[in-house]
Amino acid sequence: MPKRFSRTLVGLATLLAICGSGSAMSQTFPSRNLRIVMNIAPGGNGDSVARQIAEKLGPAIGQPVVVENRPGADSLVSVQSVMNAPADGHSLIMLTPSAVVQPLLQKEVTFDVQRDFRPLTMVYRTAAAIVTRADSPYSNLEQFLTAVRARPGAVSLASYGLSYRAGAMLLSQQGGLKLNQISYKGFPQASSDVIGGTVDAALVDAGSAMALIQSGKLRALAVASHDRLPAFPAVPTLRESGFPDFELYVWLGLGVRAQTPDPVARKLEQELQKVVSAPAFRTFIGKFGAGTEVLATSGEEMRALITQEGRRYRTALAVLDGGN
Repeated sequence: MPKRFSRTLVGLATLLAICGSGSAMSQTFPSRNLRIVMNIAPGGNGDSVARQIAEKLGPAIGQPVVVENRPGADSLVSVQSVMNAPADGHSLIMLTPSAVVQPLLQKEVTFDVQRDFRPLTMVYRTAAAIVTRADSPYSNLEQFLTAVRARPGAVSLASYGLSYRAGAMLLSQQGGLKLNQISYKGFPQASSDVIGGTVDAALVDAGSAMALIQSGKLRALAVASHDRLPAFPAVPTLRESGFPDFELYVWLGLGVRAQTPDPVARKLEQELQKVVSAPAFRTFIGKFGAGTEVLATSGEEMRALITQEGRRYRTALAVLDGGN
């Protein structure tokens, strides 16, 4: 038998063996509990969403699904937990913009969300808003921006988490602004200091801020959605206020390690899309308030969005570095 033909047969046999093992694995998957690993502490919208998904996904795949909260070092602790687990589909990671931004801001971070993870579905997104206290001297966004430009570095803007911190950087870059950016652990601390007058304004989750805006404790100056939010029809978008390219949505999606066998990943993707597309899940997300919407994308659509986000943040940070 010619050596070339022999090598071809060996190659085909190897390919068939791999495909066969992947198919067999998908038939026996899952063989134990699944876990969804998150980079946030218990409580809050993201945690509630993960637990809702776990509750619905478990019966659909025939194994319990547990949520593991692994906050710390932004996304690094949760990422490492999944990276250290077998790539067999039993460990899912909840991905947010922090996982995209962290390697760009922290050069010592070696993971790459596009290289190391396979997206399964984008679950939902929520729009950001710029808010100030109700008795603030800034009645609208124009007054706020005028003060920022008149006193570079003096007007403070609170944010929390890498997603909103990076959003504040984008805002500064696109508007040529020099803000005194102050980082907080989360929305409760940031909003409390805005209401108390410790900081001038904050870039926050519009849904989380809705109750405080409606009760008159906070004032919304602008929203970072593509269009005005139905909950705040009188509040302009940043796009219509001199920032035509600015949008900021904090999204939440699910993924597995990139090396997960394709049949297993596809099975998870299909079952997850059923969960997040269900009317009951949309009703659940609707309770979060203004600017929050279900996405229920495919894995490929989620990959494209992550690529777009990475390009956007990389460009903004390069401009800021060049300005320094």
